[in-house]
Amino acid sequence: MKPLGIKTVAVIGAGVMGAGIAQVFAQEGFSVILNDVGDEVLKSAGERIQGNLTLLQRAGVLSKKSVNEAVGRIRYTAELSGDHGADLVMEAVPEKLDIKQELFKKLDGAFSPEIILATNTSGISITRIASVTKNPGRVVGMHWWNPPYIIPVIEVIKGEQTREEIVDTVRELIERLHKRPVLVNRDVPGFLGNRMQYALMREAVSLLEEGVASAEDIDTMVKAGFGFKFPVIGPLETIDMAGMDIFYNVSGYLYKELDSTTEAQRVVCEKVKQNKLGMKTGEGFYDYAQIDMKSLNQERIEKYIMLLKDLGYY
Repeated sequence: MKPLGIKTVAVIGAGVMGAGIAQVFAQEGFSVILNDVGDEVLKSAGERIQGNLTLLQRAGVLSKKSVNEAVGRIRYTAELSGDHGADLVMEAVPEKLDIKQELFKKLDGAFSPEIILATNTSGISITRIASVTKNPGRVVGMHWWNPPYIIPVIEVIKGEQTREEIVDTVRELIERLHKRPVLVNRDVPGFLGNRMQYALMREAVSLLEEGVASAEDIDTMVKAGFGFKFPVIGPLETIDMAGMDIFYNVSGYLYKELDSTTEAQRVVCEKVKQNKLGMKTGEGFYDYAQIDMKSLNQERIEKYIMLLKDLGYY
């Protein structure tokens, strides 16, 4: 299947990620079949997509005509069938190996062998997901970041048996979506983005637990400090800019001081036990009890859109 031959995409799973992925394909002119097990989930997905598109319209990213056309390209169904005419199947179901393997067994039987089967897993082995299929060479990782209609990057992850032409097709498809493909050559846990992200978050939690700084100051250090540079210059570019000798010397004394725990830190375990899970429960590292969550999320999305425009992604 060549990228230009992909015209219809089936997205399996209509949660936050699935709905956002379906929205992006629809925005870029693809016919989309959005599948989930229940009508209520599908109805909620439709409302979420409409809200996202309206927000992009208000921000001047999309015209009213483009919004209406995108909405019209999405068909909602609770039926999982290879008869829908999809050229690519994009899985976005819960992040559990057994659920994904069960689904891929069904997809493998329902869709003809030339159809690409992509998984949005954020860290589960592509090879293990593909192992339950008769044709693992057509299974590829296509990891979107939340919110998928905002974040420019999509990871392309090769399983041990993923065919090169499948990888090439998906990379070109991502460019058609006006996104940035990042190729992950080895099927390692967490892939590329989450390995780096979790390394940072582990150190941040450790610094908080040790009383080095407050949660607010740790986050400010990232947002207004080195994180401010990252949209323009990445970590390896930063090393080159500063000098390999400086990085070598600092690494010599700093590496051994960095957190290297292999388990969640005590402060995280305590908050989980207390059901202080973050925004979803009203408290995590921060207290959200008096905060209008809808307004907070919208404000963040608007800032993302401003950044995307300034950096030339739109």
